[in-house]
Parts: sequence; C-alpha cells; structure tokens
Amino acid sequence: MIPHEPRLRADAVGGQRIRFHRLLPLLSLACGLGACGRVPGQFEIVNNQVPTGGCAIPVNDTVYQGQGTLDAKLVRGGAGSAYFVFPLLKNNLSGASSGEVDSNKIVLTSFAVDISVLTGPPEITSLVNMLNADPSLSALLHYQTPWSGSIASGGGELSAIVAAFPTELAGRMLGTQGLSAQPSTFVNLRIRSFGHTTTRDMESDPFDYPVAVCAGCLIANTGSCPFSTMPTNTGNPCNVAQDYPVDCCTAGNDLICPAVVSQ
Repeated sequence: MIPHEPRLRADAVGGQRIRFHRLLPLLSLACGLGACGRVPGQFEIVNNQVPTGGCAIPVNDTVYQGQGTLDAKLVRGGAGSAYFVFPLLKNNLSGASSGEVDSNKIVLTSFAVDISVLTGPPEITSLVNMLNADPSLSALLHYQTPWSGSIASGGGELSAIVAAFPTELAGRMLGTQGLSAQPSTFVNLRIRSFGHTTTRDMESDPFDYPVAVCAGCLIANTGSCPFSTMPTNTGNPCNVAQDYPVDCCTAGNDLICPAVVSQ
C-alpha cells in the first residue's frame, strides 16, 4: 500500500458548499487549456459489480451490489485484503472517429482508498481516530494501490478489483472487542481511480460504498470437519470474509470456511 493524504469531500471545502454546475464551465475551460485531474462526469465509477463463479468480474451495469458486509472473524491470515470492491469504470470522454487514434482513451495507473466510520461503538471510533492521528498508521485508512488497464472513450467500460480494506485494520477492529455478530459498525469506502490520456492526467469521480463490519455474522452453519456432502453456503468466490453466508467446519481450535468435504 502507498499512503496518501485523505481528500476532502468535493462539496464541502472550508465550510462552503460548492455547486458543481456553477464550476463546470470554468473547469472545462481550464482543462481545455492544459492538464486537469477531474471534471465531474467525464470519468466515473458506476457501481460495485457482483463477481461470478471463479471470481470473474463482469462488465454489466445492471447487476451490482449497493452495500457490503465484512466479517472480521473470517479474515484469513495472509489474505490480500479483508474486503474487495469490484468497480465498474466508465470513460465518458468524447469518442474517436472511425479510423482515428483514440486520444481520449484512459490508461489506468492506480486506485485511492479512504476509509471512514459512518457509525459504530466507541471502541471502533476511538481506534479509527487514533489511526488517523498517527502518521505511521494512517495508511491503514488512506492509501493507493497500483492498477493497469485501459478504457476506450465514448462510454467504454472496464471492471477491476480493488483491495479496499487492509487485513491489519480488520484485525485491529476485531481486537477492540467492539464488533458483534449483529453488525453495529458501518464504514464508508471512498474509492477513486487514476490514469491518463495522451494529453492529461485523469481522476475519477469519487465512489462511496458502505460496508457493515461484524464478527461472525456471515457464518451460516458449523460442524466437525470434514462434511460428508458439499456445504450449502460456499461464500463469496473472491473472498470468504465478505458479503455471502458461508458454512464452516471445526478442526480442533481451527475454523475452516468454507467447510472441507470428505473424499
């Protein structure tokens, strides 16, 4: 993870609300004269896609998920992320004419993630406040992660995978004893994508995604290992700790999810 400074909300700067429809003509003029990072509506994250079997991420703006669930109790040691977001990116820059080079194609370079608490018990809010105040730990809440790919102009779309919640952060939340089997902690994952065309840098409109955080809420059924038949609930194909119920089995003190099946 590459730490970065958290970005202020675009509609609240210095206590003054800024209306984008008033600024858009000036922003468009400025970007026409030189490099510009973001003009609202040009480069956007449409939604969070729903992965299919084998963790394939589709490009389908009609099938998406509007809220997530993270079970911190199920986060595996060594996992790439406690929670993944699957953004559908769209390039609304003007398309190229037939036979012309697509100079408005966006080449992706990274994603930025900012994590904040929407609501939660004192143990969780105190933890997040402490992390934000410590420069050596704030990268658990504000960071960039590299990515590659390109999106054609004129409405081109591309799906991606973003490691949107560090496993260390999930472990620290679990360690506060503030999480429960019934989610009472809700966080916001603010995600932005970065890239460039042949002439300028690009930054997507921010995408806010709410996630409920719990300890054990996604564990559907448990039994001794191994199961004699395939479990009914096999969990999310990309990450067992998020979104879908999962059946688990116990082997000594270990909880194995999804449950293993006898051969």
